[in-house]
Amino acid sequence: MTAAEAPSGTKLMRPASAEDEAFLLELFAAGKREEFAAACVPGMQAQMLMEIQYRGRKMTYTAQYPDAEDWILLDEHEMPVGRLLLHRQETRWRIVDVAVVAAQRGRGLGSRVLRECQARCAKAGANLELSVTPTNVARRLYERLGFCALSEDATTVEMAWVGDQGKASEGQRASR
Repeated sequence: MTAAEAPSGTKLMRPASAEDEAFLLELFAAGKREEFAAACVPGMQAQMLMEIQYRGRKMTYTAQYPDAEDWILLDEHEMPVGRLLLHRQETRWRIVDVAVVAAQRGRGLGSRVLRECQARCAKAGANLELSVTPTNVARRLYERLGFCALSEDATTVEMAWVGDQGKASEGQRASR
């Protein structure tokens, strides 16, 4: 994928670089702070644990998806506000990680990024897959965009979008 243009003509995303490491750590940590606060983990300990978990996750992603494309999502001023980690294979693309900073959620960026992935997937003749926790509010977004649950357990919902079939599913849900 090349850097995508948003409808306004601004960039929607750009390739991640080494300079984005601090932003990516903060994006990850923002999602973990509430968990550590709820568990009463003191500030310095929580920060250390977040950094260890971030490095562990990064190593896991690198080992499992060595060819994954790492993208930084941009706001209307082309400032970093999120991330897309995408692993492409010939007939199957996987969204390994997608995240948007809390202040930017609900503004359509996630939808635009996912639709861009869907359009490029359809053009390539590939299916698009991802996983989400059952309680994650993003699941509703994925379902609205035509992703269907393939399997679900207490911790993970595996979902897929299959091109025109995904669009048909979306239309069927909308007519109910």
